[in-house]
Amino acid sequence: MANDKRVIEGFNPQDFAKNLAGQAGQVIPADIQPPDKKFIIDIVYKFCVLSGDALVKDAALNLNAAQASLITQFIGEWSFHKSIDLLRAKINPELREGVLQRVAFTVFEIAKQAVIKKMPQEQIIPLVEHHVNTCFKQAIEDLKSKGLIDEKVSDNAIHQSNIDVMAKTQAQSEAVGANMSDAKILKLASLALLIKNFPEEKVKNIIAKFNKPEAQVLMQYLQMPDLDSKVDKDITARCISEMRKTLPEPKFISLERCYRKLYKIVKNSDKNTISNIIKDERPQIKDFVLSVYYKDEVIIPAKVALVVCKYLEEKLAVC
Repeated sequence: MANDKRVIEGFNPQDFAKNLAGQAGQVIPADIQPPDKKFIIDIVYKFCVLSGDALVKDAALNLNAAQASLITQFIGEWSFHKSIDLLRAKINPELREGVLQRVAFTVFEIAKQAVIKKMPQEQIIPLVEHHVNTCFKQAIEDLKSKGLIDEKVSDNAIHQSNIDVMAKTQAQSEAVGANMSDAKILKLASLALLIKNFPEEKVKNIIAKFNKPEAQVLMQYLQMPDLDSKVDKDITARCISEMRKTLPEPKFISLERCYRKLYKIVKNSDKNTISNIIKDERPQIKDFVLSVYYKDEVIIPAKVALVVCKYLEEKLAVC
């Protein structure tokens, strides 16, 4: 029996929803508690999968991957923002999903019709936002009219707007960044790329070493889910290399670290040149340097090993 399940080439609802939910998890505001964070991530995934599947199954739409992705992304973004608005307004957990379903359905219908009509994206965005705000307000007022929330909670919910808060924060960060040199901003972006997968406590300790404007820009880059696609890898490597040069030498000197340094020096140099430099040295020093070639373990004090490495670097620089 033939498999007649419809697909949109290049668009997988589950994978796309998982990606959006993952991005949402990285930019949830700090005031949202862990159980509520899970609620947001789960709801974004759930509604994106549902809408994505509906788009795939509707043969009459004949959408391509870019169109299906755009509609689903609108669902994910507005589910994210309105989840946060409901949480901050302290709407009871059992009432939240019903409101969000109405929002998601509105976004789905408006965005779908706009895409079918081939409206430019810059026109779709405010159109969807207008209908979301109208729908959300109506859903909250319906809860109030049923006696499920009081007027204070209703007013609080209607006046919440996480999307505006995030836009304002972004603008402030950009304003702070505007007062920095391009080189400084690039270094902060490169540092964010380097430390984004570090343990949370270690990242906090690193951020604490910067002044407030620099820390704000660094945190902005750390929260950017697609940072690695926006920063050139070669430029990043160069910036990190420059930053390392400004760092003080570690106070603790380990023989292992010295040997790694020695290995790098010797392997990148001519063997005869190395032999000539150390020909008059003590046998133990010679053995230590040449151990890179013969893979023999030669133990010398770490401080002596560091001096030997620096001596080799200086001599090779003038050779």
